[in-house]
Amino acid sequence: MAERRIIVFQDLAEVMPEVERLVAGHSPAGNWSLAQICHHLGTTIRLTARPVPEAGVPTAQQATLRDGFFGLGAFPNGRASPAPFVPPEGLDLAKEAAALGDAIKRFATAQGPFPAHPMLGPLTGDQWHRFHTMHAAHHLGFVVPA
Repeated sequence: MAERRIIVFQDLAEVMPEVERLVAGHSPAGNWSLAQICHHLGTTIRLTARPVPEAGVPTAQQATLRDGFFGLGAFPNGRASPAPFVPPEGLDLAKEAAALGDAIKRFATAQGPFPAHPMLGPLTGDQWHRFHTMHAAHHLGFVVPA
């Protein structure tokens, strides 16, 4: 199995060029296929692009977790995805990559208000953007270009 890469995205607009590069040829460095990763990322981005009622103020614990998370600058390793976000096997890569691109475009035009994160609490649009760039870098690091 290939060795995992460290990727840093500054903007969600950087994600799809990397996905397209990987679609052209890649090796896995983790448990999920590139199609599964695209599905997972697309699902999480779509969920935050829809307007919801105002999320309120984070609790002290959420604020501490949020500040630590964003202070790391990278998605933490070793955490399992919650069951509803674990992608099925046998997905079509072209379809999932296109769906991820659509989700990113939708998020780019989302006006909010944005949903709260289950652990980090209420996040602004800018915070969700940063979350998604870190999340995409984490997962796409498990795919190595050919």
